[in-house]
Amino acid sequence: MITYTVTQINRILKDLIDNELVLEDILVTGELSSFSITRNIAYFTLKDNDNLLSCVQFNCHQEFNVGDMVSVRGNIKYYPKGGKLTFNALKIELCGQGELYQQFLKLKERLEKEGLFDEIYKKPIPKFIKSIGVVTSKTGAVLQDIKNVTSRRNPNLDILVYDAQVQGKYAVRDVIEGITYFDNMTDVDVIIVARGGGSIEDLMPFNDEELARIAHICNKPLISAVGHETDFSILDFVADLRAPTPSAAAELVAFDNVEVKRYIKDIFATIQSNVNVKYSDTDMNIKVLISDIERNINSMINDQILSINDYLQSLDKKLTDKIDSSSFRVNLALNSLDKLNPSRLMMKGYSYITKGNDLITKDNTNIGDEISITTFDTKYKAKITDKEERC
Repeated sequence: MITYTVTQINRILKDLIDNELVLEDILVTGELSSFSITRNIAYFTLKDNDNLLSCVQFNCHQEFNVGDMVSVRGNIKYYPKGGKLTFNALKIELCGQGELYQQFLKLKERLEKEGLFDEIYKKPIPKFIKSIGVVTSKTGAVLQDIKNVTSRRNPNLDILVYDAQVQGKYAVRDVIEGITYFDNMTDVDVIIVARGGGSIEDLMPFNDEELARIAHICNKPLISAVGHETDFSILDFVADLRAPTPSAAAELVAFDNVEVKRYIKDIFATIQSNVNVKYSDTDMNIKVLISDIERNINSMINDQILSINDYLQSLDKKLTDKIDSSSFRVNLALNSLDKLNPSRLMMKGYSYITKGNDLITKDNTNIGDEISITTFDTKYKAKITDKEERC
């Protein structure tokens, strides 16, 4: 038995393929299950119902979409260093869309008409998340990428994992069960459905109608992180948020502790500023209020003083008028009394006659009685010698 080295086998294969004329300048038709361009080099995969063919085109300047049916002209090449057979494309022409992509578009159009993609159903992603539920394969690199990002940004974030197949015939069932499982957990704040990139066949479980409807009725915020940035699935449109990659989804949910501290500091600064402004406004309002009260009190006091002064002036005038009127009446009475004063009459030559202490009358006076006659300045003693009555 002859023993060959790896290099020898690869050289034999390369010679066989490179010298096989049937593999030169051939035309291959198939559906694009992946397509990407890096520095004008296109890497893509052609597929039919059963098989895949890896292809490359150098100096490519035209973009194609996954699901496009294309006709590719080129040569089959074998690269010994990588041990890989590749179809080197010289020209790619679009000839239609593949069956899987057409199915994707039909389902997308139907669900969109039903309103499953409407923004009114999109739930906001909480700003500060404590726990996330990740539906993905425990053995895949995606989960490790998510853990790396969250541990760097916020090591206190709890990550719960539902181990699900994300490719193959059981993928739809596992992903639905994972979403339902986390939706019924009270401690989970947000759900992430994640898997890495792949061909349109690899991502077909995430274009399932039943999965789309389960995602639509999910009560918790749901983030779709399926495939690469250029990959789109039905789940992306139904989810509350689409992340371009699983790592980007982790960035979205894992708030940075430094940012939180800065956020809290800003809140305290805003509160302090508002308190200071409120205090200044209140202090100014109190001062204005006190000033208004003092002004009103002074105005009231001045009004009362003016009122009292007016009252006192009115009272003084009334008292003065009363005194003047009383003085006039007193003087008038004094004048009248003065005129009736016996002394004043006696000064005019009048006198009065008394018998003892009584004024004399015809009834108490008889002949022989002694009487007194009083004038203004003299008092006389006399005796009645005669009495003559008049009518």
